[in-house]
Order: sequence, then structure tokens, then C-alpha cells
Amino acid sequence: MAINISTAISRETVSELLNENIVIQTNNLSLYYTPEKSALKNVNIQIPEKKVTAFIGPSGCGKSTLLRNFNRMNDLIPGIKIEGKILINGKNIYDPDVELEDLRKRVGMVFQKSNPFPMSIWENIAFGPKVNGLSNKKDIDEIVEESLRQADLWKEVKERLNESALDLSGGQQQRLCIARALANKPEIILMDEPASALDPISTGKIEETIDELRNNYTIVIVTHNMQQAARISDYTAFMMVGELVEFNDTNTLFTHPDKKLTEEYITGRFG
Repeated sequence: MAINISTAISRETVSELLNENIVIQTNNLSLYYTPEKSALKNVNIQIPEKKVTAFIGPSGCGKSTLLRNFNRMNDLIPGIKIEGKILINGKNIYDPDVELEDLRKRVGMVFQKSNPFPMSIWENIAFGPKVNGLSNKKDIDEIVEESLRQADLWKEVKERLNESALDLSGGQQQRLCIARALANKPEIILMDEPASALDPISTGKIEETIDELRNNYTIVIVTHNMQQAARISDYTAFMMVGELVEFNDTNTLFTHPDKKLTEEYITGRFG
């Protein structure tokens, strides 16, 4: 099937669309693995504060690559070249005076595969605050409890804090990883397909957690599950071969998309 991607909506259109405070903005963002191989092409998007924004699109479309740019995780890939800007609260995250440690504290990350540390539940949550210089155990205990409550895990583990995090179920481990990110007091939480490896019940728990967190955090989630995007997100971006095809509030994008390519994807004609 030949696919023709028409020009994505402009920054001006996005500005009119979003009557929100903008936290993340990209300006003509492109990423190249090699001079001949691009993963992102002139992506312009504005992501609003304290909303859930979902990235959808077929495998290899660039949605996870874009997400990982927001806390500069792609810096770890040898030989990449990045053009354009990423602004968080108006500051270009590639400016020389930006400290990576500070950026990744403000922009937390939850991966597709849960990755608890091989230590106790308490130590998993306390790790970040301790690295950031907090030493008072009472203060750390409060952060551990608050973070686990926010991740809807406290009731399940409050009597098990000294047990290994690896003994938790898959769904519990993923909520533990969310709690671990929350312990650093981030402004933004990035989630890269956080429920793709989980059963329906555990997926429901993750979605409930996201719904609770949306009032206090800006959340950006990559999902291959369009039904999930429709359930949990306020805004949705559809990507294809490294380009932003369409960005709109979720209800409008799924019911009245502007682009024919978006309609074909969400109705299952390809992808």
C-alpha cells in the first residue's frame, strides 16, 4: 500500500487548538541515526500541562524515539544527530547549561518492561531521594508512602516494604516503577507502552493510576493500543514514518480526523 503523508498541522494551528499552558514544545525536530536514515522529520508539537497526551502509530513510526527525546535518553545512542529544538517550560533542553541529572529528575520515565532494582520495595522508592541528597529516614519514609499511594500500590505492599521488589507481580512491578519515578517529584512523566506486557486486569490498574495522576502531572504515553489511547488521553498525536501526521484532542481525532491517513489507520485499513 502506497502511503502519502500530507503536511502535519502547523505550530500556529496547534496553538489555536490548545487553550492550555504548554509544557513541552518541539520546533522542527529531526533525528538521524545516520546521514541517510532519519527517525524523526521536522516534528512540531505542543504538549499541554497536566493532561495526558498519547502518541499512536504503527511500529517504527518514531513515537518512542520522540518520547525518549524529551529527557534526552536518545543521547545514549552512538552517532545520532539531532536538529531543531525541544523546549520544556520555554527552555531548550539541549542548551549547554542544562544539567542532564536535573532534566531527568524533572522528566521521569516508565519503560515498557518493568525494571525494578534487585533490592527491597522500600529501597526502590528511596533510591532517587537518597541519590538527590535526602538522608532523613522519616522524610524518606513519607516520600515512599506518598509515592506508593499515588501509584495505587500502598495498600498492597505496606506490610512488605522490606521484601524484594522482584517478588511482586508484573503489574505491581510496573506500578512500583511509576512510584519510583514519582519519588523524584517530576513535573512530567513519560510512559513508553507501560501496559503492553500486562494482562487486562493489571492494564486496568495502570490506566486507573494514570487517571489519578493526570491532575498533578503532565503525562505523555506511547501506546500501540488505540482503545487505550481513546480511554485515557486528553490529546492524541498520530505519527507515521517519523512524521507527525495529525494532533488533536482525542475525541476529535478518533471521531472526526482531519487527515485521510489518520482515518485509515484508526479504522484498521493499515498498520
